[in-house]
Amino acid sequence: MPHDPVAATAINASVNAAIAAGFFVFFAGVFRFSWTYSMLHNPKFASFSAAEKADWCSRINSTIHAVVIVIGVLYAIIVIDWDKDYLPTSSIQPACTAFSIAIGYFLCDLIVVLAWPVQMQYVFVIHHIVAVIPYIINNFVSACTGCQFGLLLFLLVEIATLPLNARGFMESMGRANSPQHTRSIYATYVTWAVTRTLLPVYLLYVFWSFSYPADKDDDVCFYPNLICAHIIAAFCVGVFCFVHTPEIVARWKSAVEATPVVDPAIATEPSVHPTKQYKANVVNDNYTAHGEGEV
Repeated sequence: MPHDPVAATAINASVNAAIAAGFFVFFAGVFRFSWTYSMLHNPKFASFSAAEKADWCSRINSTIHAVVIVIGVLYAIIVIDWDKDYLPTSSIQPACTAFSIAIGYFLCDLIVVLAWPVQMQYVFVIHHIVAVIPYIINNFVSACTGCQFGLLLFLLVEIATLPLNARGFMESMGRANSPQHTRSIYATYVTWAVTRTLLPVYLLYVFWSFSYPADKDDDVCFYPNLICAHIIAAFCVGVFCFVHTPEIVARWKSAVEATPVVDPAIATEPSVHPTKQYKANVVNDNYTAHGEGEV
């Protein structure tokens, strides 16, 4: 039977909808299970406010989502055949599956954000809506089979979720002064710089340099992708520049200011001769490396 490249790259909307719905139910179940389990096994959880409990359970969900999505993205990039313009020439179902998982997660977490308001709630609501729109369009519109590679790469921003959530868990448990918390801050900064700053900026460059005008994909797919990519990139770069970077700079300044300064004028002389600090025990304690004998 001859190979039909059009059929091979077709979108199966019913399968994608089933996967998205399944993972929506999965993440809703994990959220509820996390709440119940934490109430029984985490003594500190009971003292959290309702919003803090929801945030805790939401972090568990987002951690699972990040791990699954990163693995799914790498798998899809490897198994799908791409031409020289990174357009798919084989089945795009692995990419659609990853998109469906992301859709199920974002819709579930959007409900959590709406049900348990947090600080700057509207920012997270806008973020979730803007983030999910391209994946819904490219997962259910039959003409949208040309942006899968870029959309897959955009999902790699989830790598930064892992150290960010580790930090959040430790802060909730009162371990904000631990060495592990400090490491999570720097790990978040580095991963955010790479996956949520450099990567989105690079993908915008690719959009404008190689994909614009939309001659390789339908306008109904390309322009929502382009607009949403700019909004998400602006959000990620803004958080890096105005939240994470000032925090790192402030920590460095605090560390420098906390370092004691020794005044050479009042420094005390060593009580032990320098040449005796590294010698083994000997019978004559007045022996020096210069062979001076008794003083």
